[in-house]
Amino acid sequence: MQNGKPIELGLRDYSKIKMPDVLDAIYQDTFRMMEQEQPGMVILERPVHFKNASSVLALVGAYSMVTLAALHLGVQIGEIRPSELKMQTGKGNADKETVAVEMQMLFGIDYDELAIPVLYKKDDPRGKYKKGDVQQRLFDPSDALALCWAYHQKYIRGVA
Repeated sequence: MQNGKPIELGLRDYSKIKMPDVLDAIYQDTFRMMEQEQPGMVILERPVHFKNASSVLALVGAYSMVTLAALHLGVQIGEIRPSELKMQTGKGNADKETVAVEMQMLFGIDYDELAIPVLYKKDDPRGKYKKGDVQQRLFDPSDALALCWAYHQKYIRGVA
């Protein structure tokens, strides 16, 4: 973000890379991106609760690699809790779709850029869905934008 506005959105799929190699990939990608973009600050969502042990390893591992890359490049690190992020939408219990819609309205960004559709590759034999229908959405870009925006609102602008 720059002056409270998003500059660019993107997504990288690490799902095919196994542990611990995925940690190195996250670190290397983050380091290169920070080196190229030279941000003044990196905002991280503070990990607070997990569904299972695999989630703990993945989230804390990714958090640690981004933190390490920022430290190695001397980039300031800011944190925000998920509850603080959700409060910025006006609803303390907002789900990912609600947050994505809020970010879409706030910044005028296409919903499919914020909540990336994952489509079915073939028709269901029982007719429940067709090839090209939305199977699920990946809310990572929306979450990242909301995280930066919430931090900006709370700590830069001072709006609680």
